[in-house]
Amino acid sequence: MVVKLRISSHVKKRICDPSFATASTGELYGTICDGVPTVIGFARVLKETNEESEEAVENVPTDTPSPIQRNLPSGLDLIGWVKTGPYQDPTDFLLKYGPDAFVTDYPVYVHYTGEPGAELQTFIFTNRMLQSVECVTFEDDFLYREYYLLRLQCTLTLVCEQTEKSVCENAFRLRKQLGSGSVAFTVPAAPGVLLSDYVVTGIDKEETVEMLYAMASAPPPEQDDGFGVVGGGRAKAKKPQISNRPPTGYRVIDFGLLIKKSKDDLDEKLRREACNVTIDRRNDDQTVKVPFQVDCLSMVHRTKKLDKCFDNMVESVDCSLGLIEAALLEQLRHQQRLYVSKCYHMLPKELGHFVTCVYPLDGELSEADSFLERQRANMHKQFLLKMTLPYFRKGNAYQFQPGKRLINPHESLSVPHPDGRTALVAGAYTYHHYMQDGFDDKGWGCAYRSLQTLVSWFNLQGYGSGKIPTHDDIQSCLVRIGDKQRNFIGSRQWIGSTEVSICLNDMVGIDSRIMFVTHGSEMGSRGMELLQHFQQEGTPIMIGGGVLAHTILGVSMNAELGETKFLILDPHYTGADELGPVLGKGWCGWKGEDFWDKAAHYNLCMPIRPKRL
Repeated sequence: MVVKLRISSHVKKRICDPSFATASTGELYGTICDGVPTVIGFARVLKETNEESEEAVENVPTDTPSPIQRNLPSGLDLIGWVKTGPYQDPTDFLLKYGPDAFVTDYPVYVHYTGEPGAELQTFIFTNRMLQSVECVTFEDDFLYREYYLLRLQCTLTLVCEQTEKSVCENAFRLRKQLGSGSVAFTVPAAPGVLLSDYVVTGIDKEETVEMLYAMASAPPPEQDDGFGVVGGGRAKAKKPQISNRPPTGYRVIDFGLLIKKSKDDLDEKLRREACNVTIDRRNDDQTVKVPFQVDCLSMVHRTKKLDKCFDNMVESVDCSLGLIEAALLEQLRHQQRLYVSKCYHMLPKELGHFVTCVYPLDGELSEADSFLERQRANMHKQFLLKMTLPYFRKGNAYQFQPGKRLINPHESLSVPHPDGRTALVAGAYTYHHYMQDGFDDKGWGCAYRSLQTLVSWFNLQGYGSGKIPTHDDIQSCLVRIGDKQRNFIGSRQWIGSTEVSICLNDMVGIDSRIMFVTHGSEMGSRGMELLQHFQQEGTPIMIGGGVLAHTILGVSMNAELGETKFLILDPHYTGADELGPVLGKGWCGWKGEDFWDKAAHYNLCMPIRPKRL
């Protein structure tokens, strides 16, 4: 018998949000972990007539949204409901919707009245009755520790006519083919491992997902050339060790897809395909080939046996194809054509779990197109996210494979004044510094590098195109605008905060506020203004003074001590892009007021975040 349930702190916070506390209904998504219902996701059920939001974006209409479950990783199922407002007996409601909707025999029911000081009321519905249960709140680290993500990427092609009927028919055939037992899954990082409908090879089928991850992430074994390995003897295969180090994010196992070569009964061997599946149609002159990039996630518990993972993978592919089919149908209804499309995975911090969106590839349709804006607006309304911040733009897509540059190196640093007032940059950026990309700008390029960091922030929040300007791009921009003479291009001349603001406006369409500080000794007194900037805008700040430029990522204040500290990202670093030396030697770290030259004047370029989703 279930005696408690777990609920994500993100879910609890959003349920208790005043904007949801009026009489509303929401769906709870999650899993059963160690026999305990575990609520990981939550989405509001919107009425057929769209509700107005106080933060609604001007001139962005919304449609009746689609069910949100297919946007979630496979493995997150509907396990309950939540209602807010005055309490009413939910028995009739649960009897009507529960039996066919839930994947558990003990659906969860949560109620929040919205009254001052009210707490969540949590129940399990069993034997046609509500049973009150203890509710335990968990943070993201619980999910990082207990669950793994299985990720499959491949390219498929749908051949169909540009009609809703043809898209549905051919998408159904494609899904049926992939679910008919004619596929298997490989693990590129663990050669020899194969998951099929009949057998697991390359690893014991009783092994867990946790062991497969250890195997896939283990260093390659020493190679024996026939003369033994270093130190003598023969190479011995060692069983990989499961790490005891607490993970700091989701652990991902990448999978590949195998498709049976033909349907011949004699051809039982699965052969490697290029993952291009084509369904022939008559009337070839009226058909189109629509390639799309499938990228699906399955969320599984670390103890799940590998012989049970095949079904999870097939389910995730089927779910992804269903999501893509729905996106193609939406394109036909609203755009009267089909686009080459791709899956994008988002991980908003306010949610704590992944959300998958299907959008036309870059160049196919502008991010500012009203069709995509309506889709994003619907997602914001369902997940109860602010309509003034972007969460589901292509630029917000999660970076599974870290690039060569460090992302958010400050995140592991402790706040100097945890009991004081602290505000930090909101979102991801990449660290740009001297000597990167083989370009020698030592002694003159610090402001250029700070500008690159600022542009990276806007790109990764979905406001920009994704291109980081080179020094030549920056100089050419300033010449084109008329701020500099033509001989500025190719020179080693410095730029300051004013030039940085000009480039941000021209390259990314971002306005900035310039703060003037007469002497560095005054920086401490500007702490409150900086605090408000990070709370309201959340953008990194470029500061220039004397012959140096830096990037400010946050501020921490202690009123009792009268002390203000600044989180500084220093572009003067010339070493490799490795977190150890960057943090260990203070190239990214908290600095006191004495960091600033007391006699120098400073100008701060403080970018203003656009108020759009």
